[in-house]
Amino acid sequence: MGFFSKLFGKKKKTAAPAGKRAGLGRDVKNPLVRQAFYTECAELIEEALRQSEEAKNEYALVTTYLADVEKVTALSGESRAEIVSAAKQLVQLREEKKTLNTVPPSISEAQKGFFSLHEGELPKTIPWLKGEEARQIEIEEKLNFMAGEKAVFTMEYEEGRRKNEFLRRVCIGVFFGVFAFLALFFYLGEKMQTDIRVPFLVTVILGLSLSLLILVITRKNLYQMKVAERNRMKAIEVENKIKLKYVNCSWAIDYAYEKYHCQSASQLEMMWKEYLRIKEEEEKTRQNERRQEVYQNTIRSVLRARGVKDPGIWVLQPQAFLDEKEMVEVRHSLNVRRNKLREHLEYNAKQREQNENAVLEFISKYPEYIEETRGLLERYHLLQRGRSEVDA
Repeated sequence: MGFFSKLFGKKKKTAAPAGKRAGLGRDVKNPLVRQAFYTECAELIEEALRQSEEAKNEYALVTTYLADVEKVTALSGESRAEIVSAAKQLVQLREEKKTLNTVPPSISEAQKGFFSLHEGELPKTIPWLKGEEARQIEIEEKLNFMAGEKAVFTMEYEEGRRKNEFLRRVCIGVFFGVFAFLALFFYLGEKMQTDIRVPFLVTVILGLSLSLLILVITRKNLYQMKVAERNRMKAIEVENKIKLKYVNCSWAIDYAYEKYHCQSASQLEMMWKEYLRIKEEEEKTRQNERRQEVYQNTIRSVLRARGVKDPGIWVLQPQAFLDEKEMVEVRHSLNVRRNKLREHLEYNAKQREQNENAVLEFISKYPEYIEETRGLLERYHLLQRGRSEVDA
């Protein structure tokens, strides 16, 4: 039963007299045996005295508690109503406290301390970090788009260069083909005395036409190549600007991750919410404890005014004011404790007397060793006791 249920001491077994345990009957002339006997008697007497002193103090305390129980039981009227009201509130608050802090925290004490230091900035930091992460994804998409655009312009440029290279080879082929046909026509004209002006003219016109066509296509390809190269350079310029934004954005995100010991804004937000939950529960706990202190002070004040010696004990078990069975159990527990203490006192008194008698009996039987035991006799005033018993 609470603080009043603790029993003092355990049941003792009756110890044999020191003289018998020391074996004096066998070798009383041995100084080592005698010294062991004196030491054992002294230790047992000291232990009995110490135990008796502690038991007396505890007995007085339990007696005070019993007197307090009677005073508390006798409370009536406004005093009792005030204490009962405070006790009800105290019991309710303690039940409420049990429901707090039931969920184990998912962040460490070090993280709690860190969030406490940065509590003012985190509500702004979390949405900012979310925005930066979204912006980083957006920039990455732009970089990928610009890389695609740059690849397209590069392909267009290379395509124009390959076309011009092909046209250059065609132009060379046309030149040599026209030259070959002209040479053939000259040869046939000389050998066969044939008029070659028409085929010669046709060949020249055809060669010039093909050359002109190749020239036009080549100029068109050159223009397209310039446009593709200009677009590619513009794409590179835009890409470099986007890369600069990406580097700055990524640096800011990485620094925030390092500073707040997280790997994403969502993780930081989760830890922040956990910190707020823990903080709220801790504040509720503090409020609960402050309210408990108010009602505890009320109980102490009323009991102290009614002469209760130790009102602090009662605030630890307010249920006793609300349940008569609890109060009966308190009284019963205190009575049991007092009986145990009384038995303990009687036991140690008996032990002390047995060992003092052992010393007196030894001196009575062997008076020649009185000088050896004088210190022991004087320490426990056994000489006066011995004379009193002789006179009697």
